[in-house]
Amino acid sequence: MQRIRIHFKLFILLLLPVLVQAQDSPRHDFLLSVQGHAGYIIAHRGNMTQLIKGHVFGAELNYIFRTDGSKPWQQIHKYPEIGMCALHLDLGNPKQLGSLEAIYPYTNIRLNKLSKKTSLNLRLGFGLGYITRPFDRIDNHQNNAIGSHLNGFVNLRMSIARMLTKSWRLDAGIGLTHASNGAITTPNLGINIATVNLGVNYVFGNKNLQLKKDSIAKAKKEWHPQLIGVVGIKEMMPPGTQRYMAYGLMANFYHNSNYKNKIGGGIEMSYNNSLKKLLKDDTLSFSNSNLLRAGVKFCYSFNMHRVSLPIDFGVYFYDNRNYDGRFFHRIGIRYMVTKHIIANVTLITHWAVADYFEWGIGYQL
Repeated sequence: MQRIRIHFKLFILLLLPVLVQAQDSPRHDFLLSVQGHAGYIIAHRGNMTQLIKGHVFGAELNYIFRTDGSKPWQQIHKYPEIGMCALHLDLGNPKQLGSLEAIYPYTNIRLNKLSKKTSLNLRLGFGLGYITRPFDRIDNHQNNAIGSHLNGFVNLRMSIARMLTKSWRLDAGIGLTHASNGAITTPNLGINIATVNLGVNYVFGNKNLQLKKDSIAKAKKEWHPQLIGVVGIKEMMPPGTQRYMAYGLMANFYHNSNYKNKIGGGIEMSYNNSLKKLLKDDTLSFSNSNLLRAGVKFCYSFNMHRVSLPIDFGVYFYDNRNYDGRFFHRIGIRYMVTKHIIANVTLITHWAVADYFEWGIGYQL
């Protein structure tokens, strides 16, 4: 029950930014979309190949709002679409993996110039996924990829949409789907799925959407310091053992290059209790200094209204034991609750190895 509560809070936090952005969208104008999928699981670890028994097939249903430029951020991002997706994927291995069920909000970002007929889109989605056959030490010990039913879910997709009539639209694309629980429960190698999709959309309401085109002032090129505190939960191998708390504090310094992009740098430190387990396994004496890490990083953030998608590339300058290597990375989502208050859900990784989800709150000057 505790795991369910944790993931439910994750889903609500990830869903909130899109629901708030949807407040700016005209509710009388929307699309329903049905898509089919075909693809395969990517074996990003050699010991995952035994789980791949066949191809992945599935389908999804989408409920999509179209923006019309009534808000400045909509014009800046070329009138993006905001949607909610219910997805089913058969993972090709009913005994060890089962299927992936997901519900998640997403944004379709237009990449090409405005056209009434054709659009090239980048789809970014974050939400909650449910694996029907996770690891079980008795019934399903072969599944070394996923240790929990409920998982964090990410979808990236490149697609092209073509209006066939004023009511019907054809969509085709290629995408990458990822599901993992951020080491809240082990095993947690995660599942990566590459698929192609094809489907149709039907426009309800206003079939001749009039796009507003106002003059928008240039973005102020200025620095925005941030201070964010985070906490995470991590289970170590073997599965079913103790969970550990991790804490972190990061100072980020972003410079606005335009409305969409911010770049900068930062410094951070963490106190990771899960390192106690590694110290014990190595028969090393415990010291609080061995649980501390500090690093510097390069920061990038893609911004859409109040939502930002941060990416960090960093190196530890203080790490006594160097269990995970010198380099760390971070992806996730942040939401400006107010002009200054930040809600944070990020995943810290070391190259392709996820460490843990970071839940936090911060302040921006």
